[in-house]
Amino acid sequence: MNAPGAEPHSGPRLIYRAGPSTLYKVIVAVLLLILIVPLLGWTALALLAPERPMLLLAAAPLVPLVLVGGMLLLILRPAFTVTSRGVELRGHFSTRRVEWPEVRVVEIDRYWFNRGGVVIVTRDGRRLKSALTNSHSTLYRGESLYDHGPDLMHAARPARAAIETHRSWLHGAL
Repeated sequence: MNAPGAEPHSGPRLIYRAGPSTLYKVIVAVLLLILIVPLLGWTALALLAPERPMLLLAAAPLVPLVLVGGMLLLILRPAFTVTSRGVELRGHFSTRRVEWPEVRVVEIDRYWFNRGGVVIVTRDGRRLKSALTNSHSTLYRGESLYDHGPDLMHAARPARAAIETHRSWLHGAL
């Protein structure tokens, strides 16, 4: 039984999550279907040959299917998550978790390639960037480009969530 006023769970509370929008997920699903249908037809024709099934020819479509399918799934992997415990920056091949005690400041990136993106500056001086949070990735996230302002340098939803949550943590509100 929990004490009065205590939270029922002690895990991190999700504040904000940026990832691929539903539109991008649908586009990837359609691309996979466009790829799968002819390759399955190729496999069926090879297996249903009148003389004898050609197993090697039937297995050949699996190679491009696995390669292209894996690449398309990697497109959907990046995410930027802000929780009550810290920030998670998930890229195509790596994931970095930074707890709030390790964060010195949350900044907005000013460089052209990552303009408007979130930069997590840690206490040991590392600058961790999330390409998913920049102004170029706004439509990928399914958000409005106007959030970044006319010069694409204003704090958009990912930056505001990280900055406000970090401030709340600093003031002991989390």
